[in-house]
Amino acid sequence: MFEQRDKKSKIQISSKDILQFLGIGGVLVAAVVAPNAIQAFKFLLKDEEYVSWEKFNKSRARQYVGQLEKQDLIKRSIKDHQRCYVLTDKGRRFVLKQDVNKLQLNRPKKWDGRWRIVIFDIPEKKKAARDALRQKFTKIGMFQLQKSVFVYPFDCKKEVDFVSDYFEVANDILYLEARVHEVEKQLRNFFNL
Repeated sequence: MFEQRDKKSKIQISSKDILQFLGIGGVLVAAVVAPNAIQAFKFLLKDEEYVSWEKFNKSRARQYVGQLEKQDLIKRSIKDHQRCYVLTDKGRRFVLKQDVNKLQLNRPKKWDGRWRIVIFDIPEKKKAARDALRQKFTKIGMFQLQKSVFVYPFDCKKEVDFVSDYFEVANDILYLEARVHEVEKQLRNFFNL
């Protein structure tokens, strides 16, 4: 997550690192980015992850925390009697968007012979979400059998659930596993199976 260029340089942190950390349930304690916080939080670090806590670039981290706070992506909070930073709703959406953009489907070496079929009937009032969902399914490698029917040869339920939750259309999607003989040849060719 964090980057250290060489042994003498400071460990570099970006605003993206901070958001990712908070996005996986982390709470950034305000003292971590405050001056002289080294000794108090050294126990949080694993030796293999950080060569030396003293090399952590706290001034850069403070700068990014301030920027993220101004953008309303994080906010100050109190947890266990300590001042800390947590994601705002806007920050959570931002982190989710990054995760959706990085999403890839699993492709095991062996196929189990079943097709995963995603069918959706998303109302016209959610047209933007429907179009974005179609685009995302195509981008991650699913085969578009019909306008609202996508097929993939491997398990992708978690990914479909994640994307449909993100676009707020989970109730409009049906995920099936089946053996399909009518279009088997076309699908096998598409996925090189």
